[in-house]
Amino acid sequence: MKFLNWINKKTRKINTSLSVILKFLLFVSVISSVYYNLWHMMSISLLLLLLLFLPQLIKKSHKIKIPKEFEFLLLIFVIIAFFSRKISSLVTPIFFGIAMGFFGFLIMLILYSNGKIKKDPLFISLFAFCFSVTTGFLIELSKYCLKFILKHTLSDNIYIFTMNLMISVTLGSIIASVIGYFYMRGRISFFKKIIEMFEKSNPNLHFRKKNTVSDVENLLEVGESGNLEFKSTLRKNLYTQEIDKKVEYAVLKTINAFLNSEGGILLIGVGDKGEIIGIDKDNFSSNDKFLLHFTNLIKEKIGKKYISLINFELVKIKNKFILEIRCARSKSPVFLKEEDNENFYIRIGPASTRIEGSNLIEYIDKKFNE
Repeated sequence: MKFLNWINKKTRKINTSLSVILKFLLFVSVISSVYYNLWHMMSISLLLLLLLFLPQLIKKSHKIKIPKEFEFLLLIFVIIAFFSRKISSLVTPIFFGIAMGFFGFLIMLILYSNGKIKKDPLFISLFAFCFSVTTGFLIELSKYCLKFILKHTLSDNIYIFTMNLMISVTLGSIIASVIGYFYMRGRISFFKKIIEMFEKSNPNLHFRKKNTVSDVENLLEVGESGNLEFKSTLRKNLYTQEIDKKVEYAVLKTINAFLNSEGGILLIGVGDKGEIIGIDKDNFSSNDKFLLHFTNLIKEKIGKKYISLINFELVKIKNKFILEIRCARSKSPVFLKEEDNENFYIRIGPASTRIEGSNLIEYIDKKFNE
């Protein structure tokens, strides 16, 4: 494990060094292109430079971390495009349009997840498209103003190149907005993996759309696993027909284990074999009372500061309500209170396992201090 950590640190240093070198080369390329009137090269270099700065811009403006895999792929693309004029002129504007479109889409998802806007797939997609095209247009407008200030000749070729570049940016913007629209409609499954990568890097944000009945039914078909578990009730022992604190603790134990591992999904009101039982067995007077009791359990036993990592909602299937709980991975150790003790659970296969002593110290050191 220490060797892998060493490799990861070295890889991050290499990526950071390459990024700095590329930014410097692209900056020099922009300046020299302006000096020698190479406006085509200046446009491409500026687009590539903005793509490299995109992760930092997103992080500073919206406090969102871009997954390392995306930064690495972006770096590889910029390296290839920078040293290949043919790829640069054809692919870079399209890729830029896609990237800026996803950036706009990401902004709207943040506003949606924070409840600042209502869910409207068409509006969100149109915003992403307009954001991307406008960014490309502003770059070209800046280039025009710069040429005007420097009193350079405006030739017809520049006009043709600008139109071709904007067509490519627009094409990339359309691709990003269409993908975003169908994701919001729940018709694109592969995009969920990209969202999951962002969720892991940003556990305090929930980008996921509202779950549908079909989403939960798919989970029931998959069955229990390392990141999916079923619980029949929240607090009632079905054998004794009594309210049982041990049943509540079993639910909290699973949530705690998900938070300390790679996250996961817990369905309450579902039997071990995926049969729908519903939350009625817990005998709450209303669904609101059920949700309030669950929320209070989380705050009391796990902690208020971790509530943002736990996204839950009631889903109605076959005239019965079940509670779906999605847990993100925590960036710090999460302990579960039990009377005067605090326990620490992790997922090992399909089970939530308590660890303590030297094993606990070693796990925290490797998991949270990398």
